[in-house]
Amino acid sequence: MRDKKTETTENEEVKLYPIMGIRPGIYLTVLYTVILLLAVFLFFIYPGLKNPSAVLLVNTEPQGAAIRINGTYMGVSGEKIHLTAGVYNIEAVMSGFETESSDVRIPGRVLFSLFFPRRYDAEFALKTRDPQAVLTEAAQEFAEWSFMGEPTASWQIPSVLSEGAYRMGPSGNKENTQILTVASRFAVTRAALRDLCRAKILLDNGGLSPSAGLVGSVSDILAFLSQNPGSAGWLSALLPPESSSAIRASKWYFNDNSSEPVVIPAPGSPNVRRTMLSGLSFAAIPAGSLTGKNNETINEFLICEEPIPLSLYEFFMNENQKWKDEYINYYEEEISVPLSDVYSGIITGISWYSANAFCEWLTERLPAGMQARLPAEMEWEYAAMFGVSSTENHIWEWCADPYTPIQFINAPAAVIEAVGSPQRSLRGKNTRASLPPGFSSPFVTLRPVITQITVQ
Repeated sequence: MRDKKTETTENEEVKLYPIMGIRPGIYLTVLYTVILLLAVFLFFIYPGLKNPSAVLLVNTEPQGAAIRINGTYMGVSGEKIHLTAGVYNIEAVMSGFETESSDVRIPGRVLFSLFFPRRYDAEFALKTRDPQAVLTEAAQEFAEWSFMGEPTASWQIPSVLSEGAYRMGPSGNKENTQILTVASRFAVTRAALRDLCRAKILLDNGGLSPSAGLVGSVSDILAFLSQNPGSAGWLSALLPPESSSAIRASKWYFNDNSSEPVVIPAPGSPNVRRTMLSGLSFAAIPAGSLTGKNNETINEFLICEEPIPLSLYEFFMNENQKWKDEYINYYEEEISVPLSDVYSGIITGISWYSANAFCEWLTERLPAGMQARLPAEMEWEYAAMFGVSSTENHIWEWCADPYTPIQFINAPAAVIEAVGSPQRSLRGKNTRASLPPGFSSPFVTLRPVITQITVQ
């Protein structure tokens, strides 16, 4: 039996009373309307009044340009940049291209700006007066990445060379192919080889996607491989095992690795003779060429028979405090070795820069018309075939050349110099290595060559 009091309570109704004579139906309607209007104001109007922002989207051709707003870096083209309403100077900056800029007034949006900010688009077509400089810079960066090794799942190498080919756009200059040829001397990983091939295809198609020109690109690549002995071994070391096995079993691979460089002295060249200059013994190496190694032609030169003795290098350091400080700092501060414990016979522990400075110092003490310099790597190798080579198995000697991991690919010397390398060549007995020019080692020395000064 239900309680009568409980039943009465359940049947009671809530009753609203007029307020100041206003009926509930009216003031509730007003209250709900105020709440709704307040919500609309807070979410759709107030954000625009407080921060009338806009979204700036800058597109550039080529893509990837840095975007500066009033001189401050804000991102790259294609990224959204949030700005308040106002007047701005927008700049699109890309290395190798002329900077493009524009002053714009960006209006804001009051209504719905929190969820739908005003969008403002800007476009720039970047121009370059020197397309080759764009590709050369890309090749330089490609060379730097080549010393980082094969990429892994945790880090990747950017496709800088093909990006440079895309940025160039249409350009039919043959120097472009020469730049790619120099870049190929640094293609020592699969990632680099892919980037190189992609750059070639993009270059042949004016920066566009592959088209009918793909056949011509492949033909050029095959011709390039056939013209550079050593290509078979290069590809077999980079391609996956299945492809590598097929190359190693081919006649191309056998013929490509069956010949060694041969010294061919120029007709009538004298035998190696020796001469003393500035207290050093030099061997005269006759002119000739190296067949099987790009058929390099080498002019006659003198090469020091031994690395520079420490006693002579001390004279140079005493007259050039900068290089003396470098030498002392290297041994006593960087590797904590007292100078008294340094290998006493020859100078070691010197940078490429200091070795080059020594050659300039030595030139001032030679007869007129002669110059001392570091040997080209090919000259060092050529002299070794005449019996002049490093006398220590653990000693390396600085060479003048920018270091390229792949030597057999022939390219114009001027383009090789333009692309350069982050490292310089080192040669030793049956060894080849490299270091950045500002670095050194207790096992690095120098052996200068002397040539006649050519009057232009």
